[in-house]
Amino acid sequence: MSTRDARSSPAARLLSARPRFRFAAWALSIGLALAVIGFAAATQWKGSVARQEYTSSAQQVLAAQVVGLEQEQKSLRDRLANADRQVQTFQSASAGSQTTLAQLNRDLAAARLAAGLTKVTGPGAVIEIADSKRPVPAGDNPANYIVLVDDLHDIVTALWASGAEAITINGERLVSTSSIYGVGSSILVNTAFLSPTFRIEAIGPQDLLDRFLANPAYLSARVAHRIDAFGLEFATQQSGSLTLPAFVGNTRFRWAVPEGS
Repeated sequence: MSTRDARSSPAARLLSARPRFRFAAWALSIGLALAVIGFAAATQWKGSVARQEYTSSAQQVLAAQVVGLEQEQKSLRDRLANADRQVQTFQSASAGSQTTLAQLNRDLAAARLAAGLTKVTGPGAVIEIADSKRPVPAGDNPANYIVLVDDLHDIVTALWASGAEAITINGERLVSTSSIYGVGSSILVNTAFLSPTFRIEAIGPQDLLDRFLANPAYLSARVAHRIDAFGLEFATQQSGSLTLPAFVGNTRFRWAVPEGS
């Protein structure tokens, strides 16, 4: 067989066609690989865009929530500051009210004390006076030998003049509206009927009794003369501590009213 015949034979032609087939397969493989890579890149790019869009949307939502929370926090701080100011205002007003109330209570206590509406304790003097035990001479007035309303008036007046601040007669506290009346053989003090022995207790300075006995209101009073002349029972005692009850009764004025009312 000649060389030309060998090259033109079918086997030779098949062999000569193999390199071109191999080149086409290699190109096809590369094309497929590039296609896959391009698809993956396109998919990834689309995913990145979607992710960015999602991330941007989430960030906007979060940013809006943060702004809303900041505004709410600011509103709460403002409300808290306003509440603090109101509390301080109330505390200041309360402190002022408490001070005013305390002063009013002190003024009320002083007024009640001055009006005799408060139980009091202090040094003072005790004076007792009772009817005379002497027999009444024939033809003499029996009233001269018993304690009269004027006798109590004289003693109380002399005690006030000697510095007494509180006085009772048989436990009846004397105040500005007190009255001492004679009713038969009894004496009416405030609204209580009293009978001898009459015990007058008075709170005042330590030397109240000495002041009383030396006071012209007593020395010149008729009661001092009656004690000596008719033998009225009379005793005195200085006391380091006396307790006098508060006045119990009506202190309402029927005609006297504050000026301008």
